[in-house]
Amino acid sequence: MDLDVRPRTAIDDEHEMPSWPEVFRYFLILGFINVGGPVAQITMMYHHMVERRHWLSKERFVAIMAFCHMLPGPEALQLAIYVGYMKRKLLGGILAGLTFILPGAVVMIVLSWLYVTYGNLPQVNNVLFVLKPAVLGIIGAGIIKLGRAALRNTLLAALLVGAFVGMRFAGINFLLILIAAGLLNLLVVEGWPRLRRTPAMLPMTIGGLAAIFPFADSRWFHMAWLFLKTGLFSFGGAYASLAFLQRGAVTQYRWLSDSQLLDGVALSVATPGPFMLFTTFVGFLAGGLRGAVIATFFVFLPSFVFVLGGVHYIEMVRNNGSIQAFLAGVSAAVVGVIIVVSLDLIPEALVGLPSIAIALLAFSLIVLFKRDVAMVAVGAMVMGILFAVARALL
Repeated sequence: MDLDVRPRTAIDDEHEMPSWPEVFRYFLILGFINVGGPVAQITMMYHHMVERRHWLSKERFVAIMAFCHMLPGPEALQLAIYVGYMKRKLLGGILAGLTFILPGAVVMIVLSWLYVTYGNLPQVNNVLFVLKPAVLGIIGAGIIKLGRAALRNTLLAALLVGAFVGMRFAGINFLLILIAAGLLNLLVVEGWPRLRRTPAMLPMTIGGLAAIFPFADSRWFHMAWLFLKTGLFSFGGAYASLAFLQRGAVTQYRWLSDSQLLDGVALSVATPGPFMLFTTFVGFLAGGLRGAVIATFFVFLPSFVFVLGGVHYIEMVRNNGSIQAFLAGVSAAVVGVIIVVSLDLIPEALVGLPSIAIALLAFSLIVLFKRDVAMVAVGAMVMGILFAVARALL
């Protein structure tokens, strides 16, 4: 399959080249309506880009998604950046990505301000009482999905268990766990002789820098570095970024509590845009508007860099066994890390039998009855509002 996406007179002869206003308008509108998580977002983009607008062929769309699936960060955002680049080169990719994120980021900043200002009101707490256990159920369903995708053999299962034990009981830094898991799987799959002939790979380089980079004294630098690492290693999307921020923003820097972190995730599931926009909420609580901007910029920066910098190297990346082995090991360990963080969040979300029932209901709807995450999130929001109204009337 020809995956070269360098600009020609037309990227695909049978497909149209949209104008700048059309690109801007489409991705901005998409930014407002793309709710429901990556599956719903990608399905919507397929319908519009392939079936209605004919910007892409089905084969090209599938190839792009296969590439984005290997990268850390939200796949729907990366798809938007990629398509923007294909249609309008570098500036088109940047414009598509920014307009895809901007509406949700603005909404999340407004919600964050409302949360800080009115979050202690009983009505708000009653809504969150329903939302938080539902979010925990959604996270549990996400763990099942990630586990099925990541655990392709016994070694990867062992790496998952090792990551869980190392982080939960030995207190090993989870970033070091992810790097070690990737390297171990790479060593086993590729073998030492071949590994010695393999050029230094980008994931290893990034991982090494992330582990040894000296922190500056500035609070804003701490924030920028934490969110940049979150974006760089968010294999598994928002669930992996949740692990980074729980350990960094909550445990290490104490910018917010576990309960507030869950509140941010609860708000993000009902907000347009990537689930990872809960990082905007974390940034706002840590440093106001400036913190929200820093968090949003740095957590999504790797997606722009990886996609725009890798469009000419898709085949090399997809066919490089060393890179694939490293990423497979990291992905398996990520599941173990997310399980640890989920256990830490249980006391904040499950405070009685009703909350346990809500979490189990959300989990069952997604895993057993194959309901969409968006439907479950909206249903939980409606239940929360009805519960708050009922409590106010009684």
